[in-house]
Amino acid sequence: MSQPRISLRVFITCMFSLLVLLLGAVLIYSQHRHNSAYILADSERRLDSLEDKLSLKLSHRLHNISTSLTLMNNSQVTLDSLLESPNYWWPLLLPLLDANPHVVSLYAGEPDGRSFYFRVMHTEPTRALFYAPKEADLVLDIMSPTEPTQRFYFNRDYQLVSSLIIDNEYLDARQRPWFDAALSHSGVYITPPYKFYSTLHQGITLSLGDAQQQRVWAADVLIADLSELIQEELPNARTVLLQAPSNNILASAVPQRAGSSKQRDFNGLAGFEELLTHPEQKKWQVELAGESWLGQQTPLELNLDNNNTLDLRLATLVPYQELMANALSFSREQAWLTLLIIGLSLPLVIMVSGAVTRPMRHMVADMQAIQAFNFDRYQVRRYFYKELDAQANAIALMNDTLSSFINELHSLSQNKDFDHLIARVSEGIKRLSKGQRCLIYRVETNEQQLQLRLLDKRRQHVISLATSLSDKEVSALLLNTLSGKGLHFEAPWLLHDRFGKLNGIILLGMRYGTLPLTTEKRRFISHYSDFANLALEDMFLFEQQRQMTQSMIQVLASAIDAKSPHTSGHCQRVPELTLMLAQAAHDTQQGQYADFHLSPPEWEALHLAAWLHDCGKVVTPEHVINKATKLETIYNRLHEVRMRFEVLKRDADISYWQGLARGDDEVSLKEQLIQQHQQLDDDFAFVAQLNIGDQAVTPAMVARLQQISQHTWLRTLDDQLGLSWEELQLRGDATALPVWEPLLADKPWHQQPYPNEERINADNRWGINMVQPHLKQQLGELTNLSIERGTLTTEERYIINAHVVHTLIMLSELQYPAHLSQVPQLAANHHERMDGQGYPFGVKAGELPLESRIMALADIFEALTAADRPYKKAKNISHALNIMADMVKQQHLDADLFRFFVEQEVYLDYAERFLPPTQIDEVNKEALFSKL
Repeated sequence: MSQPRISLRVFITCMFSLLVLLLGAVLIYSQHRHNSAYILADSERRLDSLEDKLSLKLSHRLHNISTSLTLMNNSQVTLDSLLESPNYWWPLLLPLLDANPHVVSLYAGEPDGRSFYFRVMHTEPTRALFYAPKEADLVLDIMSPTEPTQRFYFNRDYQLVSSLIIDNEYLDARQRPWFDAALSHSGVYITPPYKFYSTLHQGITLSLGDAQQQRVWAADVLIADLSELIQEELPNARTVLLQAPSNNILASAVPQRAGSSKQRDFNGLAGFEELLTHPEQKKWQVELAGESWLGQQTPLELNLDNNNTLDLRLATLVPYQELMANALSFSREQAWLTLLIIGLSLPLVIMVSGAVTRPMRHMVADMQAIQAFNFDRYQVRRYFYKELDAQANAIALMNDTLSSFINELHSLSQNKDFDHLIARVSEGIKRLSKGQRCLIYRVETNEQQLQLRLLDKRRQHVISLATSLSDKEVSALLLNTLSGKGLHFEAPWLLHDRFGKLNGIILLGMRYGTLPLTTEKRRFISHYSDFANLALEDMFLFEQQRQMTQSMIQVLASAIDAKSPHTSGHCQRVPELTLMLAQAAHDTQQGQYADFHLSPPEWEALHLAAWLHDCGKVVTPEHVINKATKLETIYNRLHEVRMRFEVLKRDADISYWQGLARGDDEVSLKEQLIQQHQQLDDDFAFVAQLNIGDQAVTPAMVARLQQISQHTWLRTLDDQLGLSWEELQLRGDATALPVWEPLLADKPWHQQPYPNEERINADNRWGINMVQPHLKQQLGELTNLSIERGTLTTEERYIINAHVVHTLIMLSELQYPAHLSQVPQLAANHHERMDGQGYPFGVKAGELPLESRIMALADIFEALTAADRPYKKAKNISHALNIMADMVKQQHLDADLFRFFVEQEVYLDYAERFLPPTQIDEVNKEALFSKL
């Protein structure tokens, strides 16, 4: 008789539900009892304290201004006294402004409407507003209703800096809003906010009038200063300073509507809408963005004796969160209470958990064994609780399933190619389903059609489908296509990639009369077929990646070839010849290269290196590659030299005519002119011939060039005008004009050194040992014209040779799989020599892999036979091979490889594909080999 079992879920739920309900009831009661009343009372107390503090600060600030105005009144600061004795009054006015930095200006209005405004210019924007000179610190405006405004600028020592008259600017002080009010008011009068006349900023004015003299003294205060004071005292609150009963906003620390410089209501001030309908409201509460805020309105006592004419009020909104600091004590009390309850409940929890966890520990041990892939350790267990007993049965089933699944996965993981993996998956599905045949199709897109290609090396089968078919229609069409083939086919499994695209299809053929697969079995096969899905997707992605890589390197090679006519087609033909020669060495069964074989990864590495061997030329300047004359840079500088000769010829003409004007002998002058012209023409022709660079330069030619360079010509124009900042840095300080300059020269700015970031040190991480010249460019005219052979300087020849350096550096920055890690070295080695005199590493033949030597030979043969070089004629193959034989003798090329190249007639295979018939001639192999 089976042992009765109870539900573990019911047992644990009842026990812990009772405990949670008890603990929650205590916590809720305690929180509700203590926090509700305390938070409200504490928030009101804190607001009162902060507003009292702000009230004292505002009173203090306005009281200081009032004191300053009273001092001006008692001292009888008037416009006339200021004009008569300015040095007497400055020491009084300036300290008043310095003591009240928030005051914009002090001024006085006279009975006749005249007034003066005195300001300290603290900031550059203020100086710009009043057009103040740099050395001015104080500004005094004397304004009149009948005369233009006079403005005076003073420094801190009260010395007059400058003055000016501002036309069309008149001001009658008696028309100002504070003038009559101050005269009729006893004590200091405060205006409502308005826009200041001079700065157009919002502010208020404090004024003090003398009714007997009909004179008023006043001070301007910016509203922005009051807003900053409010923000300083209540940084996390929303606060406005109001003037009742009109509710003018004197200052605000609340975000307002854009473009509103002054507001007389609370539109756009979220949370203050209550004051629109109840202006006298003292306290209110609102919800803003899901948070509760407390509002409070308090009158401000300014304590300005009996002179306070404004009813000022401070309206504040403060979030409850800001007022919760003191409530932390309640939280601590709740925490202790919670710990106490948990402590009291601990014995009960331990007793219950002991009964529950004992079987669970057994399950953990079983799961750890499965996690460690130790499927033989599992033991069959039975438990009192039916949930645990069901769990033990599930673990047993999982152990058996994973054991068989891992064994199958291990077998699949040993496959090294896609075809074998697909075949293994097919066999696995047949074994799991006991089917007769498993067909796996790969989906290919071809001209608006889906082509299903059977992955089976023994036979080919392709099914074409329209791309518009749904999955159900595809399944039905496949079943209809394969019906009557001697097998009953299950509904196909459609494999989609991670982007939802149809990737492949699996069809399972069963014997007629076999029961259909159960839903569970189909689900298991569906999961198992994910191996085939991953294999198909990886196969597709691998092919796409390889095609994209090939396309990218071919685009790069084409771009390099298109960059200069001197390299046209080179980067595309060298890989072909390299692979042809490597294939010949790979295929040979005898001789020195009988043991040379390349694996598929090594073929891929050689292919990439050959295509990318000249990728560094992308940074080689075109004007260096295409340099046709010695003085050529971006353009041929011979034109500058010609113009200097023209200047000297004009100077000779001028000397001739000046001699005639002086009355000198005309015949003698004419002979001298003809002689000078002839000499200049001969000298220029000599220089122009040297510039071409088609003949060797002898020491005698250099000596004559130096002699010609000693001629001078007069420059009267500044040679630094119209130059870029970079050229100006190279040229340095300008020379005083006019100046005599040599006809040809090597000037300091012609010599441009390498920047530090472009210099390759001896201990560089790439192992490059090419000697880098000190100069990046040597543009000196004498140096370039004295080049012994050709048109390139030492620096320019290094730049061209350094394309292999850039190739190495550029390719070294790429991330390669392990089998392609040698691509940078292979690509950069094609200018190494067998005697170790090559570059960029200077290694000898024994340290060069055969692939590098093959690429070096292919690079030279292609360059010699190329028919698209504008600077030379294409050589026929016999001539090219003779040149290469000489290079072999000089240990430039590998002798054995050259002999193999000729014996196998690889050159002929290449010529028939890439050279015109006119370049293909007979090759005397014996004569070639005799030169080695």
